[in-house]
Amino acid sequence: MSDTSTPFLRAIRRFAPAPGTAPRRWVVVFYDQLRPAHPLLTGAPADTGVLYIETTAKPARRRYHAQKLVLLLSAMRHDAEARGRAGHPVRYHVSDAWYDGAIAEARERYGLADVHALEPAEAEVREGLRALSWLTLHPNTLFATDAAFYRRVFPKRGGRRLETFYRAARAATGLLMDGKLPVGGAWNYDAENRRTWKGDPPAPRTVAFPPDAITREVMTLVATRYPASLGSVEGFAWPVTADDAARAVDVFIEERLAAFGPFEDAMAVGAPELFHSLLSAPLNLGLLDPLALCRRVEAAYRAGAVPLASAEGFIRQVLGWREFVRHVYEEHRAHYATANALEADLPLPAWYWGAPSGLHCLDTTVADVLARGYSHHITRLMVLSNIATLLGVDPQALNRWFWEAYVDAYEWVVTPNVVGMATWADGGLVGSKPYISSGKYIQRMGPSLCAGCRYDPGETRGADACPLNHLYWDFLERHRDRLATNVRMAVPLAALKKLPPAVMEDHREQAAVWRARARGEQP
Repeated sequence: MSDTSTPFLRAIRRFAPAPGTAPRRWVVVFYDQLRPAHPLLTGAPADTGVLYIETTAKPARRRYHAQKLVLLLSAMRHDAEARGRAGHPVRYHVSDAWYDGAIAEARERYGLADVHALEPAEAEVREGLRALSWLTLHPNTLFATDAAFYRRVFPKRGGRRLETFYRAARAATGLLMDGKLPVGGAWNYDAENRRTWKGDPPAPRTVAFPPDAITREVMTLVATRYPASLGSVEGFAWPVTADDAARAVDVFIEERLAAFGPFEDAMAVGAPELFHSLLSAPLNLGLLDPLALCRRVEAAYRAGAVPLASAEGFIRQVLGWREFVRHVYEEHRAHYATANALEADLPLPAWYWGAPSGLHCLDTTVADVLARGYSHHITRLMVLSNIATLLGVDPQALNRWFWEAYVDAYEWVVTPNVVGMATWADGGLVGSKPYISSGKYIQRMGPSLCAGCRYDPGETRGADACPLNHLYWDFLERHRDRLATNVRMAVPLAALKKLPPAVMEDHREQAAVWRARARGEQP
């Protein structure tokens, strides 16, 4: 590597083992395992060395968002420095090889003995690791539930539903439980979390973490080494240390959590996170313990600081959905690699890389993503994924885009969300129906997303109507045979039958126009 004499890499050498000394064993800490209380880093720090791998091979595989690359590299470098200050011998190895090759390089170069690691959460990072006979891989215990728990919940083949898993996880952890019963008498308060936000209460401040010297060095590295990355490093302000992440938790609980519940599904121009926590990024890096985080939220509820629906809604996302999709992905990874139940084959439109579509909701959301690598889960589901699903976009192409574009996106969490829930490409493995809507849903939950648009969500005919209105009915018609036995689709399919032929023909024609535009054609 040509940059092995950068300020950080020179400084980190001071934590290398002294000549003639060696720790008892070494632990590889991957970029998403930056837990302060790492399960393999116990005992006297001097006895356990820590190896970090910074490889150019990962960003070479995909066009990741520049801020995602900064986040991963800066968080890992900060963790290396913190371990060194705590007394661990540290080796920070920069390589062009994939992880298995880079670990083997480091072992040979530094004479490492007795090397251990937690199994990486991302499947591709595991490539080749099991072939390293001298590397002891341990189960990844950085999640709140394990594979054995999942198998107890779902002992047989078949569909997988969040509610089943979530209730079992609540019972096992005791979170929001009164004995064997859920607090408040109900397991799920989702029905209370669907209010439209009209500016009251005001959107909270966005908590920013100004880049320090390590982060600024990484920003320069990413900007120069990966100029084709999505977005830009400018404005980077994500938490990159455990202390930063802990402060972000405090701010969320004190300033956002109370309003998070009722406005969980709300969307607003200029407030891409609204009352959401922004904790998924540090959580997926391992900087936060998911179970401890849920217990903090539960404590806020029990202290009377936040309503039950807000605490339950957040815990359902972390203890429920996040844990659930991780297990579903591990169980069905081979299926998800090619799943395309609706046989969608439209290439992902250039709109998702910033080309104007003319749809205010889509263009605004994409601009938010390109600016910071983030938008909250409803814009991901009901704008970005909904539009792609209605158009008939290849779900694998959409999945790759999410994986690249979002700072909190990793293979294990993105794929079941996009290929499963969002596009129904898994045929209903995790979702009971396709998550699709006309423009009227977006107008209801995010009126400002429609306010600046030239298309009218209240109009159902002609070229001035919201294109989602046309695409919605066209989607139902194209897939009605496939969805005919789906109980949850009975109402919209019944409505489809009642549409006058002239109205349906207009929907078909306008939908065809928008699919042609999505392909870059001029209809």
